[in-house]
Amino acid sequence: MVTKDLDNISLLAFQQPINCCNITAVAYALTALGHSTSVDDIFYVTRLPIATVLDDGMTLAETYDAFLTYVDNAHLPLSVKLEHFDKRNMTYDNFIQEVEKAVSDDKDIHILNFSVSIAHDNFNLGGGHFSLVADYDPNTQEITIADTNPKKYTRFWKCPAERMYKACVDKDSSSTRSRGMIVVRKIDESHQ
Repeated sequence: MVTKDLDNISLLAFQQPINCCNITAVAYALTALGHSTSVDDIFYVTRLPIATVLDDGMTLAETYDAFLTYVDNAHLPLSVKLEHFDKRNMTYDNFIQEVEKAVSDDKDIHILNFSVSIAHDNFNLGGGHFSLVADYDPNTQEITIADTNPKKYTRFWKCPAERMYKACVDKDSSSTRSRGMIVVRKIDESHQ
């Protein structure tokens, strides 16, 4: 009977029982691009101190560094790009272009780092969060988010694009920089 319980548990998709939406987003992105990865794999390969994630949380730049370390150490044919939204070129129009690219190109994944309270229009939530862009509807101008914490926010939810942009422009109090996104893209190995 124990084996049946373990089989049932292994079929579930859930965030680690620690607060690590950033590393979970990285694992989801890698898996979506064909490189099956768990949160534990990322901790193991990067040797990322658990206290970095749990005690302080991770900024967008720290998450990007961990992502690069994983890709380099695992020798994956991927490029990883960081976009802080306090750059002049990251206007709302450029954000929409990136989101449209994200949903039309199966060779890349976009991870957003955003203010939860702004994105959910609920200022009781607070804090920052990392999740993936799943879809965009240009008619309604809504982004569908694939959340890294489905038990708290549901697996998929929609947000007006303008509100999500504002949530990404929000400054992270840990870094005093705007939040933003990480774009991971498959590299065509035949052109290397």
